[in-house]
Amino acid sequence: MKFKKVSLQTKDLDGMKDFYKNILGCKVETELAHSFEVKFGYTTIEFNDQNTEGNPFYHFAFDIPSNQFSEAKEWVLKRVALSTEDGKDDVYFENIKAHSLYFEDPAGNIVEFISRTEDNPKSETPFSINNIVQMSEMSLVVDDKVMVAEELKKAGIIDRNGNKIDPVGLNFMSDKNGLVFLLLVHPNRRWYFSKKDAVIFPMTITLENGIKLGIDENNQFFLI
Repeated sequence: MKFKKVSLQTKDLDGMKDFYKNILGCKVETELAHSFEVKFGYTTIEFNDQNTEGNPFYHFAFDIPSNQFSEAKEWVLKRVALSTEDGKDDVYFENIKAHSLYFEDPAGNIVEFISRTEDNPKSETPFSINNIVQMSEMSLVVDDKVMVAEELKKAGIIDRNGNKIDPVGLNFMSDKNGLVFLLLVHPNRRWYFSKKDAVIFPMTITLENGIKLGIDENNQFFLI
């Protein structure tokens, strides 16, 4: 499973474009009156402000080379403040052998850079936004996680550890390859490295096999 394209809403299209283009150094692939697209390795992200209600924000993670976490952290610190948790500005996940850091963009999206030491490729090129491999995690906030998990099974997407779906906790969903994940999240769960609680907002994820899934304008899950 790979995320080919992810479409997200924003109330601050100009601020987001300036941040991703001029602060992070992304190339704007497509620019229209109400949207723009930037590419992170394999994955394209579209930000759009059409029919946007509230102040949408999301959590997503990008894979960075397995040998460049410290270098990437220095690179990020020159551009944006890192988020903290218990006084720390990064974390090591022993269970998956990965280092992560977090920061927020102008829309308040919780952006994560994750270096999976055993799974991500290495790079000898000085770190830049071009070293990002792909989006490897996209959080999906839903009211009924059990129902959504049953729908995801139809696309071969299951809990990565084969666990029973936790109706209020966090479940990492993937296919048999298990290197890219949908995070099923219940509303009001506090995001790690953030003071924000999860909220349902519209979004569309297009997988490499053409399957589309996400949250529609009525805040309902869909899979087609």
